[in-house]
Amino acid sequence: MQKTIEGIHHFQQMIFDTEKHLFERLAQGQQPLTLFTTCSDSRIDPSLLTQTRPGELFILRNAGNIVPPFSAVSGGEAATIEYAVAGLKVKDIIICGHSL
Repeated sequence: MQKTIEGIHHFQQMIFDTEKHLFERLAQGQQPLTLFTTCSDSRIDPSLLTQTRPGELFILRNAGNIVPPFSAVSGGEAATIEYAVAGLKVKDIIICGHSL
């Protein structure tokens, strides 16, 4: 936990001010171009992998990067995809599997 807390403090003290304009713009809303679906595996970092900045990807993560068929009792995957497409108007959808 200490490493996480130190990371937050580092972000607040060293990063936030240098990216203040970006975060002010993002506070007004999001307009990602891509829905990126990937595994919740902690070794996968979608933004690092794609070299994108905050606001550029709308990320859906779950175990196994599985998108189950639509049903009335499904998880949040369908709602996330619907919001990305209908609400945010993403242009592309990527399903990124991995093998490690």
